[in-house]
Amino acid sequence: MLAEAVVQDNDIRNRLAEVLQSVIQEMTSCYEVEVTFSAGDKTTIYRVTVPQEFRGKLIGSQGKNITSLRNIIGAMAGNHGFRAIIELVV
Repeated sequence: MLAEAVVQDNDIRNRLAEVLQSVIQEMTSCYEVEVTFSAGDKTTIYRVTVPQEFRGKLIGSQGKNITSLRNIIGAMAGNHGFRAIIELVV
């Protein structure tokens, strides 16, 4: 029973990573986006790697784009009972 819950949680985290990657690719017009994650008990950290020249588009004016992405992914994760943090890998 516990193993099924872990597999289901990882499936949800993988789907959120795929959604995040797709949204970032469409926002930046860059298809070299890589999204990885590490999962704890109640928090998942999504690490986003994009080429230097596309980081400005991802962050947006005054950080509005990345803040919006963090809010959306955070809400989606919260709906499944865990926190999500998005980190930009430099």
